[in-house]
Amino acid sequence: MMDPSGLFPASSSQLPDDLLIEIFLCLPAHPTCLIRTSLVCKRWHCLIKNRQFVSRLRTLHQKLPVLCFFSNSTSIPRFIPTGDPPNCVSTAVFSLPDPCWQVLGCRHSLVLLVGSTWTQLQVWNPMTGNRQYVPATPDADRRFNHGIVPESQATVLCAAGHKDSGDCHSCPFLVVWVFTCTRYAYACRYSSESSSWHQMVSSPTPSDIDSRPSVLVGNILYWPLKAKYILAFELDTRKLYHIECPEDTHSVYRRNVHIMKAEDGGLGLAALTEFNLRLWARETGPEGVMEWVLRRSIQLDAFLPPNVSSVPLVNNHSASGRPVRILGLIEDDDMFFMWTREGVFAVELKSMRCNKVFDAQVPATIFPYIGFYTTGDDVDGGR
Repeated sequence: MMDPSGLFPASSSQLPDDLLIEIFLCLPAHPTCLIRTSLVCKRWHCLIKNRQFVSRLRTLHQKLPVLCFFSNSTSIPRFIPTGDPPNCVSTAVFSLPDPCWQVLGCRHSLVLLVGSTWTQLQVWNPMTGNRQYVPATPDADRRFNHGIVPESQATVLCAAGHKDSGDCHSCPFLVVWVFTCTRYAYACRYSSESSSWHQMVSSPTPSDIDSRPSVLVGNILYWPLKAKYILAFELDTRKLYHIECPEDTHSVYRRNVHIMKAEDGGLGLAALTEFNLRLWARETGPEGVMEWVLRRSIQLDAFLPPNVSSVPLVNNHSASGRPVRILGLIEDDDMFFMWTREGVFAVELKSMRCNKVFDAQVPATIFPYIGFYTTGDDVDGGR
């Protein structure tokens, strides 16, 4: 007689915990494989939910699987699971709350959302269902800014310093809010441990903050500005400053210039012009001054399916006319998500493997959510 998952014989109930864990570690890193296995019995559920097991699994597989994507677009679903039913995460568990909440970013198992009036943030952990509400920093209140909300962005991260999502389900978190107003950038940090915003810092800025999410590199958060620059905020020193992008990227459509982590773990930048992807790294030059160095140039049409690169170009001066557009990336990985007229593709930069993840009618920013789904109670039987 087999267990309900069909993976192990009934005699496996006699196996010691240590041996079961070793067997579970051999399971594929599929988004729903672990949760399906955990539903076999209470004992297996406890073993798979154990934080030490998840940590070992993360070390073994190196990469966390993409469970789903979130979007703020009105033209595509706001929640897009990876895989097809029943092999995908639960729509009921991962669906976004009221549409008035907009996604700002995902990191360390957490999703940061903002209300339509920018007076309140919501930190949501889909894995556990936990939601915490954070009032907007008073410094960005419209009452003190001539009745308008300044150009703003915010991001969330684990306060315990974990490098991945496996250990962050019950950790305190930080929220960093940045906004630009009258040629100055401002940043303020919120701690869930103290339930308060820390003192704000400011710095001159040549451009307003962009709507795309931040990228965490080491202990520095980076946001794209709307024109040719990057805004940096050092978490330890609370230093705020801007960095000019490489001159060769100044003429590139700004949403095809993305901040990333370079191969050496430092600050990197990706710039996409038609099918040519150039990867830059911020390095110390011969005279001890930080400078941008072009590290790779990749012709994506050599790796994407032929029907993608053969689509004729139309009105390439507009966003919709571009044959390929960067929609998002995985912060601690080498994976980009590219929109094409044939759908959205995941591109792994080291192996240059490409696979289609879903269809999309419009190129809108997407927010990949990664992790080992071990804390839920179900998977989706349909969308």
